[in-house]
Amino acid sequence: MATSTTFPTTEFSKCFECRSIFPSLQQLIGHCRQQHTDMPFVCDLCGRAIKYLRNFKQPQMVHSGEKPHECQDCGKAFAQKNKLRRQERIHAENPFYCRA
Repeated sequence: MATSTTFPTTEFSKCFECRSIFPSLQQLIGHCRQQHTDMPFVCDLCGRAIKYLRNFKQPQMVHSGEKPHECQDCGKAFAQKNKLRRQERIHAENPFYCRA
């Protein structure tokens, strides 16, 4: 039998704009900031709207194919630094990695 987790609904956990319910006030605030505020930066290629300029570069790199983060162990390149870090952990956890 499947079970589901339910959260008590309070006035603090319900979005006034879209009526979505969240388990905490912190998650509600994050939702409102992300979903219901102006997003002035719009990608000309895909139409994705971005709130902060610092986050606008990521979709641009996807479209351009730019991959500035390169793994020193295998030479594989990534657009996002966190993906490079994940690759580096693979090498660290597997010292017998075949470089051929």
